Amino acid sequence: MRTRLDYRVALALLLGLALFVRVFPLSYSHFWDETVFLQDAKVIVDGRANYDEFFERPPLLSAAYALGFALWDNIYVANVVQGLWTVSAVLFALLYVRKTFGLIAGLCAAFLLAFGPYFVETSHELLTDMPAVALMLAAMWLFDQSGAPCALLAGVAYALAIETRFTSLFLMLYFLLEVAFTPKKLRQLVLCGVGAAASMAPYLIWLKLKYQSFFYPFVLARRIVQEWTAPVPAGFYFEGVRGIFPLSLWALLALALVSLVSHWITLARRQGSAASAENAESFDQMKRQSTLLIWGAAFFAYMLSIPHKEIRYLLPLAIPAVVIAAVGATGAYSWLARQASPLRLAGLLLGVLVAAADYGSPALKLAGPLTDRSEWAEVQIARYLREHSTPADTIYAAHNFPVLAFYSERHTVSLLPIQEDFDRDWRDFMSYPGYFVYFLPERIGEIHALHPALKPDRQFLATHLNFVEVKAFPIATVYRYTPPH
Repeated sequence: MRTRLDYRVALALLLGLALFVRVFPLSYSHFWDETVFLQDAKVIVDGRANYDEFFERPPLLSAAYALGFALWDNIYVANVVQGLWTVSAVLFALLYVRKTFGLIAGLCAAFLLAFGPYFVETSHELLTDMPAVALMLAAMWLFDQSGAPCALLAGVAYALAIETRFTSLFLMLYFLLEVAFTPKKLRQLVLCGVGAAASMAPYLIWLKLKYQSFFYPFVLARRIVQEWTAPVPAGFYFEGVRGIFPLSLWALLALALVSLVSHWITLARRQGSAASAENAESFDQMKRQSTLLIWGAAFFAYMLSIPHKEIRYLLPLAIPAVVIAAVGATGAYSWLARQASPLRLAGLLLGVLVAAADYGSPALKLAGPLTDRSEWAEVQIARYLREHSTPADTIYAAHNFPVLAFYSERHTVSLLPIQEDFDRDWRDFMSYPGYFVYFLPERIGEIHALHPALKPDRQFLATHLNFVEVKAFPIATVYRYTPPH
């Protein structure tokens, strides 16, 4: 009873601290992708009609923010919703790992996912990456349980993961690998598919009614990353993946992989299945690690094939990496427990120091301000437009248009769709009066456009009287726009 109580207290403290570092600081200013989901949430809850991206973005994260806004109409509620959702990944990691590898491994996995600096950073951002990982872990845990209800719920969680981030579709390979290693799970896979289909049906029907296609945003999102953004070399991911996981996690991962390979070699020498009967639990653990390893490698290869690359897109790799590293940590702990007291004490002290060095930085938020009220330059521009425009005005921009739409609340039009033929199409495309925001090329920084020289450029603006400069900001210039007669 005491052990169970101590475990629950430790878990509560871990989840509480993990939640804190994911929620705070509460932020007023948000960047491009974050404001897309915030804007779509306002479309849902307030009926805004000035801008949305449901045609290419999954809806679930925005729906969650909309629910939060309905309860508390404050921008900070998004940080709270994001924190609660992403900290659930820590809990599901523990539940999933504990089922196969035991409580110690589950707690190790929860700790690694709770305080890995990159995991905390991406959990705090108002993006779909870590929420999708949480739902994927939930689906994997439920799929691992016995009984039809859990299998159906696994399908529901899988569908919700897809509706959070489209690349979560790739989790199907994990389910197929599980069935390949354990054929008796075929019934669970069928029920999982039924649960997923039933959960996806309302969204797909809505897409058909609104966009005349069941898969419109899936296809469009694929085209955007394949054809409409600048390609990034594969080396970007090979370099970037090293920064996702701390050095200690890499070390634990390597330790577990060496042990796994050794066990498979030993098993092969003992004529396979005959040896597995001697220790079914150990064999199940080997199969689970192999499943995760194959799935992780396949996912990484798939992401390499996509021209547009961002490091956060690799976040699902946290699932196999954290689980297998937790197994390595458990193995190291078991080895230390068998050693003499001086060596055991030195090993534990070293482990604490390494954990503090690799996972202590998120705790620095405890000493920082709980609220960040600063207004970024993009937000200041949007607020200027809000104050100096009327609801009849349209805001045009080729960059940061979701930020302008969310904070200005004015009708906003992206000029990216006509970049290729801007000189020919701009008159028809820009048919309403309003404002144009020209972002200075030298201040844009990172940009994923296929042709980074965005139009209209300085020369175009200087030679067309339809654009009249009204306000200069450090990163952009605002023009009053009058369409041609």
